[in-house]
Amino acid sequence: MGQVLRDRLEDERVVAGVILLLGVALAMLGLAGRPPRALAGTVVEQYAVWWHLLILVLAVAALLGKRRHPVRTLVVVAVLAAVDGYLGGGIAIFVVLFDALYTAALVTRPVVRRRITWTVVAVSVGGPVATMVAGAELRDAVVLFLQAVALYGTPLWWASDVRQRTELAELERERADLAHAVAADAVRIADLDRESAVREERARMARDLHDVIAGHLSAVAIHTEATLASPDTSRDRDTLRIVRAGALEALAEMRSMILVLRGRPDPVTAPAGLARLDALVTAARSAGQEVVVLGATPAHLPTATDQAAFRIVQESLTNAARHAPGSPVEVAVSAQDLVEVVVTNRLGADAAPPQSTATGLLTMRERAEALGGTLVAGPSGGQWVVRASLPRVAS
Repeated sequence: MGQVLRDRLEDERVVAGVILLLGVALAMLGLAGRPPRALAGTVVEQYAVWWHLLILVLAVAALLGKRRHPVRTLVVVAVLAAVDGYLGGGIAIFVVLFDALYTAALVTRPVVRRRITWTVVAVSVGGPVATMVAGAELRDAVVLFLQAVALYGTPLWWASDVRQRTELAELERERADLAHAVAADAVRIADLDRESAVREERARMARDLHDVIAGHLSAVAIHTEATLASPDTSRDRDTLRIVRAGALEALAEMRSMILVLRGRPDPVTAPAGLARLDALVTAARSAGQEVVVLGATPAHLPTATDQAAFRIVQESLTNAARHAPGSPVEVAVSAQDLVEVVVTNRLGADAAPPQSTATGLLTMRERAEALGGTLVAGPSGGQWVVRASLPRVAS
């Protein structure tokens, strides 16, 4: 801010210096006006040029404060211009008056600007009227009026135009800032939606994990209780094997999913695996969706992988119904070294493919990557293909 003020003050000094040099040059060329006949033969007439220069110096000095005190500067310069005009007038003093009037009309408050405008109107009209009352011809009064309009009206019009342009530029900047803020808010909302979808998917995985581990531990507890209640000690070793197997299986399932558990506990729901794929396909067909399952559904998969494969198929069918309704969908699940899930549907001419930022794709990718697998979704040959590779053994 201090540097801006210094630069502005420097500009004002340069303008004042140029006007002063202009006045001196015009005075030396003899272009300064002569005093009226009433002052003929006086010291004023004898030193008229120097009087003009003295008034010009005072006006230029007052002009240095035009930004800080625009109205006061305008009043002082107007008085000095009137005195100079009485002494014959000079071009430079009217340049100073022009600058002071322009600055006051540019930087002052609206109520002050209105007062300045009415004062200019009164002077522009009152001067010609007064000359006509004094006996001047109409032609001279009209010329005087036109000169007043050119001298006093031009800086007012110029200041108004500059002010309007500045206000429009500020409005454009505000609108651009608002648009930027709205875009930033939209991005933040989209991020929050994606984060919410990921949290919901992780909560669902947590519920699945809860049911799986609870089932294994319940079996361990039942076998242990039965052994403790039985008098036959020969069953102890077999029971311990069953307990050990159940405990190891529970630990393996927990290890495969624990890294993605987040949030607070939610109501327990039954875990969904590929064993429920037929029910899922039946529900989709009843809703009018044409679904074809290719090959046999693999069985005896790790629970985490089984659940992830089912959720990926479920979300893919939902996306196909939303973005390409009526389009046939093919579902293929195979298990070799990896469990491959491929869901394909045709894209119609008017069907828009799902966006890569959609929450459905995020939740599917979250499922796959949580197990150490991958998921790729995108258009291919006029079709939308979702391809997931899941490990058979949790990493």
